[in-house]
Amino acid sequence: MCEEQTTPIEEADVTEDAVDAPESAQKPEKKKKKADKEMEALREELDAEKERYTRMLAEYANYKRRTEQEKESIGQYAKSEILRQLLPSLDNLERAVDAPDGPDYRKGVDMIIDKLHEELQKLGLEEIPALGQPFDPEVHHAVMREDADGVETETVTEVFQKGYRFGDRVIRPAMVKVAN
Repeated sequence: MCEEQTTPIEEADVTEDAVDAPESAQKPEKKKKKADKEMEALREELDAEKERYTRMLAEYANYKRRTEQEKESIGQYAKSEILRQLLPSLDNLERAVDAPDGPDYRKGVDMIIDKLHEELQKLGLEEIPALGQPFDPEVHHAVMREDADGVETETVTEVFQKGYRFGDRVIRPAMVKVAN
């Protein structure tokens, strides 16, 4: 039996092959562990973003609910202030109903109307000028036309119902008769 002798070069080759084999086998395993860690980190980041999104959605819903409640509250407060300012005129009208007819009765009703106009003007209500004005479909509602002598065409000749505006918004257009 003959013993085979190995040369140092062959031993080195075997050793390198033996070492290389486990490393190459370990590389896919290391890559898998690294990929698993990255996947776990991404899952945690996604969960954190989902939670952040859910919280932000809840905060927005609460904000929307609060602003709706505030708008409703402000509207109710504004209405109550308007009503509070109109109550004295209502009281005076009720007194006028109970008053006896006579020359002072008409004067008292006129005073109530003036007071009511004053209160409404304080709130920002303005009467739309109409009689003798050029017809403007933005603020006038023509319900009749007439042939009028001595009046320019498209001029308001009669007002059936006064019109009012609040700021730049027309609350009610004036109902008018217009010259042809």
